[in-house]
Parts: sequence; C-alpha cells; structure tokens
Amino acid sequence: MIIKQLLGWLLPALAICATANAQERLAPITPDQYTEEQRNVIAEVAKGPRTEMFSPLMPMLRSPQLAYTAERLGETIYYTSTLDKPIYELTVLLLARQTMQQFEWRVHYTNAIKVGIAQEDVDAIGAGRRPAHLTDDERIAYDFVVDLFKFNQISDTHYAKFQSRYGDRAVVDLVGLLGYYQTIAIMMNVNRTALNPGTVPLLKPLPKPFP
Repeated sequence: MIIKQLLGWLLPALAICATANAQERLAPITPDQYTEEQRNVIAEVAKGPRTEMFSPLMPMLRSPQLAYTAERLGETIYYTSTLDKPIYELTVLLLARQTMQQFEWRVHYTNAIKVGIAQEDVDAIGAGRRPAHLTDDERIAYDFVVDLFKFNQISDTHYAKFQSRYGDRAVVDLVGLLGYYQTIAIMMNVNRTALNPGTVPLLKPLPKPFP
C-alpha cells in the first residue's frame, strides 16, 4: 500500500520534471501571425504600466480577451495590492511550491530574497520544510496560505490572525494574488513553458509540499 501511494505521487511528479525543459505545447505566436484581435490586445496592453504582455501570459493570446483580462488583473494586483512586498513574494513562492511551477519559483526565489526574506527560509519552503526564521507578520501569512493549500479552507484561528493584522482588504488582495498566480502556474504547467536554455529546475517532487 505504501509503495503504491508513493508511486501515485512520484510518477506524475517525475513526468513534470522530465518535461520542464520540453518543447512548449502552445508555441509563441510571432507578430506577423497575429490576428486583428490579437494585435488590438497587444496595442492596448502597450498603453498600460507594463507596456508589453507579461511573457507567461503569451500562450493565452489564443483567447485574446482572456489574455487581456489576465494582463489587466496582473497589473491591478501588482500595482495596487496592499500587501507588503515580503508577504507578496512569500505568497507567490508558496503557490509555486504547491504547483511545482519551476518558472515562477526561479523568478520569485530571487525576488523574495531581495525584499528581505531569509534565503534559509526560501530554501526551506522549496524543500517542503516549515521556515524557521520568518518574521511574525510573515508567519501569519504563511499559516493562512498553507492552511488553504492543505485543507482548501482557512481555520478560524489563522483567518482571525491575518484579518486582525492586515484588515479585510488585505484578505481579498491575498486571495486575488493567489488566484492570479494560480492561473499563471496552471497555464505554464499545461503549456510546459520552457525555462531559459541550460537552466536546471530547482523544485523537486515531494509527497507533501508543506509540513
């Protein structure tokens, strides 16, 4: 029974690892291939603060309005979130660990350290261990997010701690952040979005991403 359970999580996880640098299923669309609707979306995005389509969203151009909506949602979350940068980056790291999204993990691994999260804590999350050096505020956010991933619910205790510390808007901002990056993670996992050439995936498959 134990061997069967291990194979149940290990074989799919190894398949994900093996395809981390595989050919993308939804190949990039070159500008000369754009439809009129796709060109209009690209032009509208160029007027926004990012000035160009966020690269992980490019496969979504096959559904232009979805791509445009996702881009605008990303801009709103990034530029108007009430979450402190360490909480923001910690949340994305946890999401990347949950989904084993190698591209997101690499980008936000660096970002998290830049905004002050201890590298030992980042590495602990990647290895599936509880980080030991988080600040009190970071620990409150960690417990909230991990509760959601482990149980698909938030305990009253962890909800109350986060809400009393950050307020109702931050609760909504945090859930919105998770939903947005979850969408990106699923899109990249389905697409097999490639890492940069020669880049080794950092995340390893784990039977339980969180302790």
